[in-house]
Amino acid sequence: MSSAMLYFDPGTLIIPMGNGLVRLFQVFSRRNVLAEQSICSFINRCVGGCERKAFEDFYEAAPEKPKAVDATTFTLWDHAFSNSDFFDRTVSVDNLEALSFDNLLDLLMECGILCLQWPPAWPVKESFGDRFKGSFHEQIATECLFHRTKPAEWWLKQKFEGGLSAIRPTPYRFIEEAFLTQYFAEALTEKDVLDVGCGTGYFTHTMAEYAKTVIGIDYNSEYIDVAKKKWVLEGPGNLSFEVVDIFDLSQARELLKPEQFDIVFLIDIFLFLFDRTYAPDLFDNRSVVMRNISSLLKTDGVMAILDPHPLWLTPWLGSADMPFGILTEYRDRKFKVTPTLEELTSFLYECNMRIRRILEPPIQEQAKTVDSLGHAFMSQIPQWWFVEVEKAL
Repeated sequence: MSSAMLYFDPGTLIIPMGNGLVRLFQVFSRRNVLAEQSICSFINRCVGGCERKAFEDFYEAAPEKPKAVDATTFTLWDHAFSNSDFFDRTVSVDNLEALSFDNLLDLLMECGILCLQWPPAWPVKESFGDRFKGSFHEQIATECLFHRTKPAEWWLKQKFEGGLSAIRPTPYRFIEEAFLTQYFAEALTEKDVLDVGCGTGYFTHTMAEYAKTVIGIDYNSEYIDVAKKKWVLEGPGNLSFEVVDIFDLSQARELLKPEQFDIVFLIDIFLFLFDRTYAPDLFDNRSVVMRNISSLLKTDGVMAILDPHPLWLTPWLGSADMPFGILTEYRDRKFKVTPTLEELTSFLYECNMRIRRILEPPIQEQAKTVDSLGHAFMSQIPQWWFVEVEKAL
């Protein structure tokens, strides 16, 4: 590798932090390095390309070896507000260490700040080994797709507090739950409701507080077992959960009848219909799924979709006073999370459905006490959108 060329990827932001520190944020890999300002002279050597040997000679000649630390800290069980863009704000100058040449090169290469070819290659995530690529939301999506059959191992921990009776203080609580609770109270009175992909039934049981009848269905029997044990006995008596394959409703005709429901909810589910890579069955059969759901709606019924917003892939930066983000993908999606507006509307049109309205739920002020930057950014950039869809008569 001594003759290999090293290239600086200008997809790296160099953000002054004060007191001689800079943050190197790679916007495509969502990786962070906190370093002394002198690191800039090293990466500057690789603008346009630099032989590895020349880079090493520059390192050896430097009077002081560069100090840096990987500031990309993220655990799925921790929530987004503790890890805004993965940046651990507890890292300070005291955490920096002088790096050997090999350690410095490994760090810059691993984080995508330096690369071995130009233009650099950013492959689509291909396996569960890529689970730590991307923003908080992108990792959530990856975990969901690979671990959906094991709720006890990740889903319950990352979304709910112990006992499944409360959502953790994350955007799930301050945006999603806040919006849905208000919507349920306003829209579900005397309504027959179906919750498709209900999971462990947290939102489904809340629907039952307002609706006439509620049925929650999911293909995952583990989720349904949890939902029945947790919510049915202590519920108001109008709530039930069943394992149902939404691809084939013929097995559930005693439970689900044509034109039975006023409202059918798809909460954080609809996006999987557009993911050929990780949800091929849903992608290939999405028209079947949509026809099945449509058949269950009354003539004036509503399909209510709450999904991650196309802008939720935007990493948030800046400060609480001046938040900003960087959008790195939309049409050509590397992380395969949400459909584009064109994909969404075209698909619904093809399925003889039409959009009644689109809402973009706001974040609660309470979130500011958890993380002021996260609150400021999400006040500007929506994280979910809510789409009401009806039959095109």
